[in-house]
Amino acid sequence: MVKPKAGIVGAGIAGASCAGTLSGAGWDVDVFDKARGAGGRLSTRRLGHGWATLGTPFISARRDPFRSQLREWVRKGWLEAVRGDVLQGRATVSWAQAQMQNHYRPTIEPSQLVRRLLGEASLHAHSPVAALKPRTIVLADGREMGDYDCVICSVPTPQALPLLEALPLLRESLGEVRYRPVWSFLMRWEGGPAAHVVKFDDHLLQLAVRQTGAGPGLWAVHSSYEFAETYLEASVEEASTRAASALMGLLGLPWPVEVEASHLWRYARPETTAGGFWLSDRENRVALIGDGIAGVGVERAWESGLRLAQALIQAREAGTI
Repeated sequence: MVKPKAGIVGAGIAGASCAGTLSGAGWDVDVFDKARGAGGRLSTRRLGHGWATLGTPFISARRDPFRSQLREWVRKGWLEAVRGDVLQGRATVSWAQAQMQNHYRPTIEPSQLVRRLLGEASLHAHSPVAALKPRTIVLADGREMGDYDCVICSVPTPQALPLLEALPLLRESLGEVRYRPVWSFLMRWEGGPAAHVVKFDDHLLQLAVRQTGAGPGLWAVHSSYEFAETYLEASVEEASTRAASALMGLLGLPWPVEVEASHLWRYARPETTAGGFWLSDRENRVALIGDGIAGVGVERAWESGLRLAQALIQAREAGTI
């Protein structure tokens, strides 16, 4: 019996969840991503002999099946519950203890967590995609990867739209999806509150999370949506300087903050979504997944990929694809 084949664009958690589920059911799966590896917003930044993340700081679950998945990752030692001091406020006013229930952070590189989700799927890194056609993925170098039983796109909606010129039904279904951006920075400083996580009551910065894998005093600092929208087209130097200045004021730091890395996530949070767990053009065998379809957060993206994979497996068993 010929093995079914799937081609997936995007190696974030939605694409990885879909790919791993399909490959575990015996499908041949190719995953294409323009980056150097898997991860998406769970990607890793290597620093010397350690690592840190500028992406999603925590993973949380509201319900099964993702809650069960997180418990399995905890048992394997890949995640741990967020513990220790969590503070909220600002130095010029006051600090208060805050709670973060059912929140987890990776104990391994987040990109490795996503890579393990891929299972036996074949990851093609540094492989930007130019277009999607019926049952076909067209790479930026002109190669056409075809004859898939299903082509799946798991990139943010603004990046998916240019790929869908040959698929007007799917393009029209994405017309109302919008995202909000976030600037993220790796900053190193001394002093400040004794905490593992700081939640700011501020319109410029949102969150600071201590990074334990790359030396002392390193934090990931995430801006507010308003900050990122104000400095959306700013240079890295300007955005970093503005964020460092805001941080010094919020923490009451007497010494300058060192900014070691930064990244603008243009598509950090979908403001509106298409609804459902996936969208599909059944006639042309192309489907869309991810948080722009299913909703905000790692959980919704992961479940989007899982649900589509399960539906494809059932359709294959029923002989409808």
